[in-house]
Amino acid sequence: MWSEHLFQILNVSGAVVVSTQNAASFYPALNREMLQSAYEGTQGFEYRNIRDEDYLISYFPIDGKYVGRSALSLREMQKYEKKFLDLILVALPGMFLFSYLTSRFLVNHAMEKIADFFTFQETFSSNVTHELRSPLASLKGNIEVTLRKERTADEYKETLALSLREVDRIIALLNNLYLLASSKFKLLDLFKNEADISKIIREVARSYEGIVTARGITLALPEAPDMTCHCDEALVRRTIENLIDNAVKYTPDNGSISMNAEKDQKKMSLTITNTCKGFAKEELKHIFDPFYRGRTTKKSNIEGKGLGLYISRYIVRSHGGDIRVNNPSGNLFSLTVTLPLK
Repeated sequence: MWSEHLFQILNVSGAVVVSTQNAASFYPALNREMLQSAYEGTQGFEYRNIRDEDYLISYFPIDGKYVGRSALSLREMQKYEKKFLDLILVALPGMFLFSYLTSRFLVNHAMEKIADFFTFQETFSSNVTHELRSPLASLKGNIEVTLRKERTADEYKETLALSLREVDRIIALLNNLYLLASSKFKLLDLFKNEADISKIIREVARSYEGIVTARGITLALPEAPDMTCHCDEALVRRTIENLIDNAVKYTPDNGSISMNAEKDQKKMSLTITNTCKGFAKEELKHIFDPFYRGRTTKKSNIEGKGLGLYISRYIVRSHGGDIRVNNPSGNLFSLTVTLPLK
């Protein structure tokens, strides 16, 4: 997204705050009327011909301080318009109805990408603002309270520790948002090597030993001796971390988590099953939607952003595999990850 899209964030004076790589030298003169309208909460569009190519440029509000500007080439729609005109020139008068229906189809097909792009853009901007507000407000509040009067060294250390934790939350969220933005347009670029999945599982599980023991949860790891595959080890580790973290969060005290592995000549699969409080069928339909959190999750006050499973599936699909939800049975929840060996 950083190198492929023409996206900028502007401040109230029209200065560029953030710009994707290709946008720095792309945009013509600033449309200050649309900039002002966007600050007042109204999204606007303009058509501009830039370097002999038509573009649809959008100014849209992000929050009270910043406005986004993005451009989308209309070359694809113009290609379909040309095909339509050629069809009109050779068609007989009796085919006007057919031509009309065809034109509607072609225009709608060309506009799908534009509509999808702006819908994703609005949703993404809204979610970024919403998700960043909480940790930043907490960080700001801790620092302000600490600065109101002189504190002891231990109190300053406590504030720094809290601030560091919030910064870590923000970094983790930004990493997830980067993957979320990329997932809409392309598969991930992978750096593959031989990785021992059993070793990764053991290392990740070891980091949860404390909380699992404290809550009385039984964690059974797979016993498969050889689970080597050719993959991006860092991304696969992140997927396993997400799945184990989800299982631990949603498993009640004194519950159980089990992991089983299978392997054939072409692929390997890893199934993780945990006890839970149950899911409604309607919730299971949306379990891989970004930012989705079901009613059960909200009632339990379990922390999370609703991005873990979506990003895990994006990583696995970039490898040519997939994640599926197994048929739930009573108070059991189960996911199976499939990865190609090469």
